[in-house]
Amino acid sequence: MRILLFIALLLSSASLSAQKIFSEGRIRYDVYVNGEAKPSGLYVITVKGGNIRRELSMNNGYSNVTLFHFKTGKTYSLAVDGDEYYALELSAEEVQEKNKRFSGAQVSNGTKSRKLAGQACLSAEVVYTDGEKVSIFFTPDYVPQHETFNAMFPGLKGLALEYEVRSSKAPGMKFVATEMNINPVESGQFEVPAGYRILTRAELEKLH
Repeated sequence: MRILLFIALLLSSASLSAQKIFSEGRIRYDVYVNGEAKPSGLYVITVKGGNIRRELSMNNGYSNVTLFHFKTGKTYSLAVDGDEYYALELSAEEVQEKNKRFSGAQVSNGTKSRKLAGQACLSAEVVYTDGEKVSIFFTPDYVPQHETFNAMFPGLKGLALEYEVRSSKAPGMKFVATEMNINPVESGQFEVPAGYRILTRAELEKLH
């Protein structure tokens, strides 16, 4: 019995040690809207030392960039209104409140597998507390440096490389990874660009 227990622990330890930490690099996703056959946009996630840059660029001209700073827990959403450049600042508490709807989600692994962005991926289903279900494919070979990266999929032991976001207020969007690399990235990508005015939500509302 002791020998079997030792072997089980050894295998478990080997499995954990095989996982690599995704601490710096970039993942590119094609974006599909409402089940369309061709991509309608591009989504790029860049990470470095816990900081996260998310860029969404749609073929219809819509674009959005958000910057997450790990040390402060703050997020900055960049926006352009005519000649004005704004960076909407969300505090760590506001970010936590925004992601609260994902807490308590249950992740169960499926039986399907496929290769995405050069990575072997497994299927999984995420069930949220409101009953919503999301099917994903993730690579178990890499885990994020910090849980914040997987805010939508808490508890996921890997990186989601294919998933769908559905909302009653917006078209359904499917994200399918086409490229993943662990090359060094510049720190400046995570800073609010010069010329952008940093505002809280309350300050921004006063301007409109």
